[in-house]
Amino acid sequence: MPILLPQPTETDFKARSVEFWERWNFPNCVGAIDGKHVRVVCPEKSGSLYYSYKNYFSIVLLAIVDAKSKFLAIDVGPYGKEGDSGIFSKSAMGKRIYSKQFGLPENTQLPGSDKSLPYVIVGDEAFRLHTHIMKPYNRSQAKEDFEKQIFNYRLSRSRRVSENAFGLLSQIFRVYYTPIAIKPETCDVLITATCCLHNLIRDGYEELHTQQIDQQPVDTTQTNMLPLVRHGGYGNTEGFEVRDAFKSFFNEEGKLNWQNQIVFRTS
Repeated sequence: MPILLPQPTETDFKARSVEFWERWNFPNCVGAIDGKHVRVVCPEKSGSLYYSYKNYFSIVLLAIVDAKSKFLAIDVGPYGKEGDSGIFSKSAMGKRIYSKQFGLPENTQLPGSDKSLPYVIVGDEAFRLHTHIMKPYNRSQAKEDFEKQIFNYRLSRSRRVSENAFGLLSQIFRVYYTPIAIKPETCDVLITATCCLHNLIRDGYEELHTQQIDQQPVDTTQTNMLPLVRHGGYGNTEGFEVRDAFKSFFNEEGKLNWQNQIVFRTS
């Protein structure tokens, strides 16, 4: 782990944000966050601890993924029975981010703009809007506001690296295609090991392919890694303000020539 999945530093976060801007056109973004239920065989004498709302036993893998679909940070082990909306806030990762102890750099100016905004992590509706966590506007809001649709598109474009990472992980390590039948503590180590090996493989792939990669989502329909429920709760006031500032940037200084055509075509 110290080699393949080290604790990220402020310098690492700044380097990741540059990659997200160059590859996925989202500034001040250090990673995309997502979580999956990893299906397991019921551990002995565990009662309902690992029994999830999806009617199977699972261990949760939370991960922050960088612009190259590598794991930047992971949190393994929450019980499947815990409500999805509370899994992240109860995790060590979530507590550090919400308490601003994750090591993110200070606010910085957006490219070509005088706006100064925090470094953020992008996620979906399963996560709570926060100063450092951006999630999309809900569909009813975005339906009536084209600028919010633009923000949702830009966020979704950046966030798909997390889906790609989980898809690649399960396709390489086929243990994720079937319920895992080992002790929970061993399963936690197995999941961590596959994440480290995934990063090793991605490093080798990057050396061979210098052009932009992973433009298309990876199919995960056949795996036993299932998503968290899409409801993360309410956000804090500063989170709403930061999201609105990013929305304005994407429709003004940070506008892409082709974004309106894409959103018009899909809306």
